[in-house]
Amino acid sequence: MKKANMQSQVRIDNFKKEKKTARSAASRVGRVFGYIFSALVTLMLVCLVTGIIVACVFSIYVSNYIDPTIDESLLVTGKSEQTTKIYYYEFTDRTNRAGTAVELEDQRIYGAENSLWASYDEIPTYLREAFIAIEDKRFMTHKGVDWKRTAGAVLNFFLGFDDSSYGGSTITQQLIKNLTGNNEPTIQRKVQEILTALNLEKVKSKEEILELYLNIVPLSQNCVGVRAAANTYFGKELSELTLAECASLAAITKYPTKYDPIQNPKNNLERRDDILDQMQKQGKISEAEMEQAFAEPLTLRESTDDETAATDTEARLNSWYVDTVICDVRDDLMEKYGVSSQIASNMINSGGLSIYTLMDPKVQSVMEEIYADESSFPENTGGVPAQSAMAVVDPYTGDLLGVVGARGKKQGNLVLNYATQTQRAPGSSLKPLSVYGPALEEGIITYGTVYDDTPLWFTGDDTPYPRNLPDVYKGLTTINSAVERSVNTVAMKVLEDLTIDKSYDYLKNRLGFDYLVDYGEDSSGRGYTDKGLAALALGQLNFGVTVRDIAAAYTAFANEGVYNESHSYLYVCDSAGNLLLSNDSEKGEVVFGESTAYIMTKMMQNVMNNGTGRSVTLRNSVDVAGKTGTAGNDYDRWFVGYTPYYIGAVWYGYSYPKSLSSLKANPSNKLFDLVMTKLHEDAIEEAKNGGEALRTFDNHRPAEVVEVTYCKDSGKLMTDACRLDPRGDRSDTGYFTVSTAPHDYCDRHVVVDYDTTTNAYAHEYTRPENRKKVALIRETTRAFPVQIYVEDAQYVYRLLPDNVRPGGWWGVPYFIYTVPDGTYVGITNLKGGRQFNSFSYENYDFSRFDSGSASTTATEETPSETIPSEGDDNTVYEDG
Repeated sequence: MKKANMQSQVRIDNFKKEKKTARSAASRVGRVFGYIFSALVTLMLVCLVTGIIVACVFSIYVSNYIDPTIDESLLVTGKSEQTTKIYYYEFTDRTNRAGTAVELEDQRIYGAENSLWASYDEIPTYLREAFIAIEDKRFMTHKGVDWKRTAGAVLNFFLGFDDSSYGGSTITQQLIKNLTGNNEPTIQRKVQEILTALNLEKVKSKEEILELYLNIVPLSQNCVGVRAAANTYFGKELSELTLAECASLAAITKYPTKYDPIQNPKNNLERRDDILDQMQKQGKISEAEMEQAFAEPLTLRESTDDETAATDTEARLNSWYVDTVICDVRDDLMEKYGVSSQIASNMINSGGLSIYTLMDPKVQSVMEEIYADESSFPENTGGVPAQSAMAVVDPYTGDLLGVVGARGKKQGNLVLNYATQTQRAPGSSLKPLSVYGPALEEGIITYGTVYDDTPLWFTGDDTPYPRNLPDVYKGLTTINSAVERSVNTVAMKVLEDLTIDKSYDYLKNRLGFDYLVDYGEDSSGRGYTDKGLAALALGQLNFGVTVRDIAAAYTAFANEGVYNESHSYLYVCDSAGNLLLSNDSEKGEVVFGESTAYIMTKMMQNVMNNGTGRSVTLRNSVDVAGKTGTAGNDYDRWFVGYTPYYIGAVWYGYSYPKSLSSLKANPSNKLFDLVMTKLHEDAIEEAKNGGEALRTFDNHRPAEVVEVTYCKDSGKLMTDACRLDPRGDRSDTGYFTVSTAPHDYCDRHVVVDYDTTTNAYAHEYTRPENRKKVALIRETTRAFPVQIYVEDAQYVYRLLPDNVRPGGWWGVPYFIYTVPDGTYVGITNLKGGRQFNSFSYENYDFSRFDSGSASTTATEETPSETIPSEGDDNTVYEDG
């Protein structure tokens, strides 16, 4: 009994323990589930709060950075068939814009003539359905965005699970992209496109959207819209297209070049059949229709040369100027209103705009006349003739007065314009803008500053660099002479003093060449830049400049230091007279001081009178300043010049660059002369008949500019020694500001005794009656790794110490043994003749020198120690 009770008690205790354990386990499980629940609730709250924050941030972002609206005018532009009118002004005062607008009636752009617009009802059902089937099969049901397709495109972007031909953009989205021309691969652009599409579908019907899309979609071969494509590829009207042809046109859209029926017929045929298959699967056509279309070959239109020529002949030709205006207006519409190139072109061609140009009809007419005359150009001895282009701008406003984009008769509308659309290396015509003007403005040089026309360095094979054209080094050279003769070495040395960065800043940020290259890489990864000595000092820019832009840049010299950008139009108004674009508020930028501009003008006037511009005959009647240019391997010839009336820039060269070395003269000089001479005829005739006097550059001479006579070898004031130079009087008169005019006297010339019997540097044994005083030029910096010819080398003076043997040969300077071994100082190329500064060794006792006796005295005195000469007390003498 007792035992039974004990067993019962044990069972009871065990039960209690198990119950307690169960309760404990249950409690632990409950706590675990509680933690999980709490975590889930917390996570949900975090996600909710995060979602709210993200939504708020996105809403703020959209509000601040996204504009979902689209200009309503863009949606109707293409449908317009109004005539655009072109005007010029008969100015009484161009600078102040006083004048009357006159229409160029023969240059109207007729809307009906340019319109290829097809209404919705004119577009065949097959064609509409073909585009919908391949581009946006849910087009008729979505609200602007196909969310399923967009999500698929996003997943495919990250996971790459589908290589199908479908993208995420709907037809509505593609229309927006084509209207605005914005195809940047950015999230902001895509978000804006989506929101704009949703907004557009609220205000436009599906039919209106599809009509717009099919009329502006690019379809290769310069075709925009389905009507143009139907005619180009099949020679048919839209109503005549077959089902297969409709599918072929729709096939082009994905990659227009790849699926171009002319260039890649096989690709087009394959994608055409894919579209037909999709149309059948989507219930747009029957299987029988699909099979019949499959069997139809791709038959394209055949265009004969005669047909093309006839079409070209019948076309209404714009002038080069009107072409330029159209391109300028198109580009400005795109920039200001954010529209695509095609929409901007539609606005011009069919929008009934009024474009008020800045053209001078006389200038344009003369330019076209000269360029149409083959005698204006060098004779073409065979092959494709070289091309040429010219731009003329107003010196005081930058107005583009006239432009010719190629030689000969213009062959079509909006053809390649070599004056505005191509860039070529400008060669030395860039030097005034990139080197001399900036250096003068920065106080680094003056008109008379002297640099040594010798190489900067030698290449690995000891070739001197840079070379000049002609290939000669003249030695000590003033800035005026360097500009006059277009000396490459001096331009590079001045640029080194100016610094590349400063030169580059002037060109890119002040003178309108904003397309210069800081740094770029070609397809092989090799870097290139326009920030280099050759690019800036020699005009060897990687991509060059346009004729129009360099003409405009020269306004900074012609207009008292003020640069004006070139403009072809003043205003553009829409068909209702509302102002769309204006250049009336454009003001010039001061780049140079008035004195810098005037002094540069005087130096470039010397180019015309004494230098590379002498062939321009207009200089005999009117003040002309200018600069020639030869670029690369003589691939391009330039002339940029100006008078008080006009600025003209001319380029001559081949479309595909090749050497012009067979031409002795610069054809650009001649073309400038022909055009400018005609343009100045009236002014010259009026002045001859007692009317208004011809304008001159001195009409705007700043009061602070003075004329000073100086020594050409030192850039300093003349002394009597300068007049004893064996080359004759070394004086020149130049233009300086009061603060930069030379004040010190020449210390370059050193007076020495000269032996008249040997025509050499005298010594102590030279008889008095055989001596005369001459002045040599002190130059101590030349040190070359190889011997080179330098024109003034035979006139160089260097101190000859008592213990150094003088030169013992007529072909070397007397101081030859002061030059370290392996170093050369240059000689004058006399073709076997005696160097002027050779030593009079014929009557000199070298044994006495060898025995240690004094051989010659070369003690040099400073200016203050010299015996005063007649007329001044600043001549440097050598004791002899």
